[in-house]
Amino acid sequence: MTDSAQAELEKSQEVENQRLEAQKHAQKMRVPVDNSKSKCVDGGYQEDQEVGAMAIPGGDLGVSMALLRVGYSPAEAFSLVKNFVVDRGGKYSWHSDTHAEPSGHDEHEDHDHEHHHDKPVVGCGHCNAAISQAEQYGVKSEDVSTLLSTIRNEQDNMNLVVLDREHEEKAILVVTSSDFTVKPWDQEDNNQYFIYDANRHQQFLKEFVAELAKNGKNQVNGQEVTFDSLWAASQEQTNATLGLLKSSKGKPMFTVDVSSEIPEVKLAGFAPVIEAH
Repeated sequence: MTDSAQAELEKSQEVENQRLEAQKHAQKMRVPVDNSKSKCVDGGYQEDQEVGAMAIPGGDLGVSMALLRVGYSPAEAFSLVKNFVVDRGGKYSWHSDTHAEPSGHDEHEDHDHEHHHDKPVVGCGHCNAAISQAEQYGVKSEDVSTLLSTIRNEQDNMNLVVLDREHEEKAILVVTSSDFTVKPWDQEDNNQYFIYDANRHQQFLKEFVAELAKNGKNQVNGQEVTFDSLWAASQEQTNATLGLLKSSKGKPMFTVDVSSEIPEVKLAGFAPVIEAH
């Protein structure tokens, strides 16, 4: 066997071991969905935090970022998502972490202008990367910063979770089931995974775009905003984050169906690798 063939075999065996580990995690951490709220794909939610919430890049903040991509202003991108979520009985959900938030931080204080250069602007990698690598997200850095400031200053019907974790995610689990999902962090065994509720994300965006159309809010810069255009913007930004973040780039991605108690886990590929500029 050639060296390259041996290396390929070892890699395939490693990936199979990772798939089996992911399957074990999915079976242990399987929970019913809670469609009243969202959270980020971050693996740092503790076992009792946001259980069953729809896991999508950036949470509701990520949906607002996709609206920036299709042409809405920061104010519109925030208010349209917030109003939709609140009308459904939820709260606008986003997150930061203890690396970005000073001790005793008031979640409603706008501290962007006091931000220290050695800390991330916000502890959400999806948003933080869009500020520093805006061209990869099809947005303007200042628009994302304005969106973040708007969110920080809003007090009503907001849900901020400040994660206390280090990034130790082993892989990206793309959950395809709609009635059950997977908790990201098994604290007993200290296993972390990125969790992305792909099908639930699509359904959310379809319902959101339908509501925009109903209220006459689906036109921006003379163009109609459709599910396809918003989904494409969201996927573009998701792939940018996967490729830019050290904690995710190049890692295996598995589709996970937890409709039944025995999960079906398949290799879907690997996260892209994008060099920051």
